[in-house]
Amino acid sequence: MEHNIQSKEFQFLTKGLRTIFSIIMMLFILVLFVMGALMVGMAFISENTVNSFIENSSISTALTIEGIEIQLADLVANNIIYEKMPMISLIALAMIYVGILLLIVWQIRNLLGNLSKGVIFTMANSKRIERVAYCVVVLSLTIGAFRTYIAYTVIQQLQLSTLIAGTDWITGIQYHFSSINWTLLFCGLVIWAIARVFRYGGFLQEEYDATA
Repeated sequence: MEHNIQSKEFQFLTKGLRTIFSIIMMLFILVLFVMGALMVGMAFISENTVNSFIENSSISTALTIEGIEIQLADLVANNIIYEKMPMISLIALAMIYVGILLLIVWQIRNLLGNLSKGVIFTMANSKRIERVAYCVVVLSLTIGAFRTYIAYTVIQQLQLSTLIAGTDWITGIQYHFSSINWTLLFCGLVIWAIARVFRYGGFLQEEYDATA
């Protein structure tokens, strides 16, 4: 009786998590669709049109850095120069990262679907967990460079490098694209180790089924 209750609780948990991940997956797909539409729109709208709109609009600019919001002066807002290709490149790169996150969510969703059916130690589940681990490792190796590229693009669009370098406090800006997120890298290695445990468990399960 107790075993049946625990089994039902486990199925309820995995099915609930699978529903949550399904919703997250749909949101990521929607984000990709919006990004794609925005990139297509940028490709067809000329830079002069956007710059004219910015020039005739009242724009207040602010930067948020590690929870600190910095309000920028009107001089910065009036100095914005829109360039098409850097923004398109930024959105295309962001779409790649959203695609990686979508792949992670998709693999976890499928894994939860198998777990809810009682299918646990299999080669398929092991491969899904391995894909998640590889995606996390890729993110750990590139997320720092991506964040730096975002900062670089924003600074270039706002022409902040020229304004900041002209002050007495700051003489220049340097961008470091080579950095590793060690927390994500460690998580990726742990997930990869779990995938190996599932693979070994799947091997033992196949051996047991063959001899039963």
